[in-house]
Amino acid sequence: MNDLPKKVEHTILEHGLIKAGDKILVALSGGPDSVALLHLLRLLAFKYSLRISAAHLDHSIRPNSYRDREFCRVLCRSLKIKLHSKRLDVVGIAGKRRLSVEEAGRDVRYAYLGRLADKLRYNRIATGHTLDDNVETVVMNLVRGSGLTGLAGIPYKRGQIIRPLLECSKAELESYLRSNKVAFVKDTSNRSLRYARNRVRLNIFPEMEKLNPAAKINIARMAKNVRDDVEFLSDLTVSAYNEALIETGKAKILLDLAKLQSYDKSLRKKVLEEAFKRQSGKKAGLTSESLARALDAVDGKSGGMAPLADGYCIQNSQGRIGIFHKTPGHGKTDLVIPGTTQLPDSLTCLDSRIVSKEEIRGFDRTNRTAYLDFQRLGDVAVRFWEKGDRIKPLGMEGHRLLSDIFIDNKVPEFERDSVPLVVSGDRIAWVAGIMVSDDFKILPSTEEVLKIELCKP
Repeated sequence: MNDLPKKVEHTILEHGLIKAGDKILVALSGGPDSVALLHLLRLLAFKYSLRISAAHLDHSIRPNSYRDREFCRVLCRSLKIKLHSKRLDVVGIAGKRRLSVEEAGRDVRYAYLGRLADKLRYNRIATGHTLDDNVETVVMNLVRGSGLTGLAGIPYKRGQIIRPLLECSKAELESYLRSNKVAFVKDTSNRSLRYARNRVRLNIFPEMEKLNPAAKINIARMAKNVRDDVEFLSDLTVSAYNEALIETGKAKILLDLAKLQSYDKSLRKKVLEEAFKRQSGKKAGLTSESLARALDAVDGKSGGMAPLADGYCIQNSQGRIGIFHKTPGHGKTDLVIPGTTQLPDSLTCLDSRIVSKEEIRGFDRTNRTAYLDFQRLGDVAVRFWEKGDRIKPLGMEGHRLLSDIFIDNKVPEFERDSVPLVVSGDRIAWVAGIMVSDDFKILPSTEEVLKIELCKP
């Protein structure tokens, strides 16, 4: 088993898991995988100037779990490695969060490791996931109906988390430890059929290996091939997304409809999913149902608008596709005069002040600046578009629906809710960036002028 350290070092170098001088926090349970990981990284510490510490989280699932913590303490003391430890009631946490014990354990473990690494400035967190863990994950994802990403299995690295043992089987690791007379503990819960992963390990894989003794190796190879394909598709998706991108910001992402429709259906779905993840900040993608609705919106079905997930929507309007969060209707905000009014749920603000008519140097054709007769204004506020809103356009006798004015000015539907309206009572005085109302225009008799500018905070 002297080849095992070389095998792990090759995995580390091939996938760029560490660099010289890294400060690594090893997730240590006391089981064979994590103990082997700690020993193997310690062998590489001098060669790569690594600084290694360990972290143990007692899940309190078993009455004697304190023994594992004590084992880790003794082990780290013998290796002259610093140990950080914490005890949590994972079963209680699972109940409160309505999660399985497995899910809760994973969540609190990564949260603990992440907080500890940030606090103590470890730039790598090493976990003992093995080839066996990887193929079990692939099978569980397959049963759930996962896409390619799920079939790619566990990544070698994600952010600061690294997994140097992904090409090593549990049998290899245990053999290595025994041949080097390194002690470890066995978690009896790994034999319990209460947990889905254990059922896969104890029931499903023995049957698979009856069909083909190399089942695990073959599944791991498949996962690696799929992972390569996923990385290629990811690069292709980002390139296509950037080509279709018109605008990106906190409020929305806009994509070019014609460019999007020119893509193959599969690439179109990937680009829409990429836009959703970027706008929502979520790592998880969309369900197949949400993607189907998104494609319908791109094709102009369902009114060109559809919900995606967690309050995010997609809308097809004016040759553009918008991905945005659907917010509830806004109330009124008093306009600060003089001063700056920050608009709720908006990336814009309004600067206003009183000026004399003589200070007007010409009207802004972009309508990003408005000049209003201050004497004819009452209580001035700002709000956003509501169905049925009307305005008397400058130079006209009658009133027009604001929805028609938006259409005339080619304002996409997904942008209309974010256009600020300056109102006096129940009358619209200015549609920011579009037009001033004839009711509040500057007259020869005007003495004081309210100047309002649309700006970014």
